[in-house]
Amino acid sequence: MDEDFAPEPERLLTLVRKLREVFDVCDEDSDGFIRPEHLVHLGSQFGQEEQKLAKCLDPDSHGRTDFKDFCRGIKIKKTNLKQISYPVPKMKIMNLESNTNFSLFFLRCGQTSISVTSDLSTRSSASLNEEQFEDYGEGEEPDYIPSSPCLDDETRTNGYSDLGSSVPSSAGQTPRKVRQHYTGELMDVYCSQCSKKVNLLNDLEARLKNLKANSPNRKISSTAFGRQLLHNSNLSSSNGSTEDLFRDSIDSCDIDINEKVSSLEKKVAELENEILMNGDLKSKLKQENTQLVHRVNELEEQLKDQETRAEQNLQEELRRHREAYSKMERDKNTQIEILHFRVKHLEEENNDIAVNMGRLKSQTEKLDEEKQRMTDKLEDTSLRLKDEMDLYRKMMDKLRQNRHQFQKEKDAMQELIEDLRRELEHLQLFKLETERPGRGRSSSSGLADFNSRTREVELEHEVKRLKQENQKLREQNDELNGQILSLSLYEAKTLFATQTKAQSLAAEIDNASRDQLMEALKEQEEINIRLRQYMDKIILSILDHNPSILEIKN
Repeated sequence: MDEDFAPEPERLLTLVRKLREVFDVCDEDSDGFIRPEHLVHLGSQFGQEEQKLAKCLDPDSHGRTDFKDFCRGIKIKKTNLKQISYPVPKMKIMNLESNTNFSLFFLRCGQTSISVTSDLSTRSSASLNEEQFEDYGEGEEPDYIPSSPCLDDETRTNGYSDLGSSVPSSAGQTPRKVRQHYTGELMDVYCSQCSKKVNLLNDLEARLKNLKANSPNRKISSTAFGRQLLHNSNLSSSNGSTEDLFRDSIDSCDIDINEKVSSLEKKVAELENEILMNGDLKSKLKQENTQLVHRVNELEEQLKDQETRAEQNLQEELRRHREAYSKMERDKNTQIEILHFRVKHLEEENNDIAVNMGRLKSQTEKLDEEKQRMTDKLEDTSLRLKDEMDLYRKMMDKLRQNRHQFQKEKDAMQELIEDLRRELEHLQLFKLETERPGRGRSSSSGLADFNSRTREVELEHEVKRLKQENQKLREQNDELNGQILSLSLYEAKTLFATQTKAQSLAAEIDNASRDQLMEALKEQEEINIRLRQYMDKIILSILDHNPSILEIKN
């Protein structure tokens, strides 16, 4: 492809496509990035500017370069090359060719990406640049006339790029971009030696293409190939029409070629050592890669097992969560139903309580009325009790008076008895005296004796009667004393209970229920009935034994 004469869009697309192929070849990990150290190692045989190129591709030193930065670096490098591609002396042209080695390397790799990719799959990266060529023998060489037209740029470029690994020297390369820069007006200012040098490089490129196409089986060393190139270049130069004009420049070029051949031999030795080291490293890397592949497979199996177990655990957790959720829903529905029943029951209880409140209110009013009635009745009972107590006190006073009068009568009876006893003794003495003096007076004494005896019998009967009355009075006294004692005790208890109940009656009525109030009223009525019965018995007993006690005296 001729970059200077192709249309601009087509040229850019083709360039981008080739750069993409080169980028994919240099991307050893296929992760979309190029490592600068790998790029430096891969292009170490194409000049001394690989460090600068790597710096141009990775200006920020990130350690990797993507395709966008790669294209930008190539563009910057190409711009720098264009800036230095004006007519310069011979030594500067050689340096320019050396500086463009990396750019040519990338362009060649872009045109032969398939062969380079296959090479990379079987050999280390350094073997791509090894100085090995095919031994074609002493074949026929085409005649070359310096003034004859050159081959087409695209043909020369394709033939040149088919080599894959060419001699990394300015003598073994024909920089296409330099030739393009030197076409047109720039070719007019070339000196004769520079023009001869360019034609010589074009001739070497054509012969390399023929050798590569005719015998691809035998390999020769880079030294032999360099000597063959030198010999062929001398033959071609001797057959040219301008051989005598440029012989001096050829001699100077031969010296440069010999120096470059020696430097290439050193580089080949270094590359062989590096190839051996890379082979060992590659075997180690293959072993490590195999181990890593096995490890990756194991980890993938473990990952699949973990994913399977995680999926099973997830399904189990989901199942448990669904069961728990359904259980919670059931519990919630059950609780809602229970609460609904409770609310309904509480509403019914509230209605019952409202009804009971009305009923209890009416009952409370009735109880208040009954309480008032019982209070009035209690007051009446208290008044009656007070009257009974007054009557009891009067009866006690009268009893004491009767007792005092009885005591006086008793004393009088004792005095009477004593008088009768003395009189009886006196009569007995008198009887004895009348019997002793004689019988003369027997009739009068008999009458007196009869009277005395009659009097004595009467007195005896009177004494007996008095004794009996005295005994009855004592018995009545004892009975009345017992009755008074029991009545006093019972009255005291009754009064104490009545006062206590009267004092706490209001509190009991306020705090007691209806049943308790009814029981208290019944108990009070029974007490009143017993008290009334007892008072009736006392009055009847007084009436039986001493009715005068109940008489009211003014």
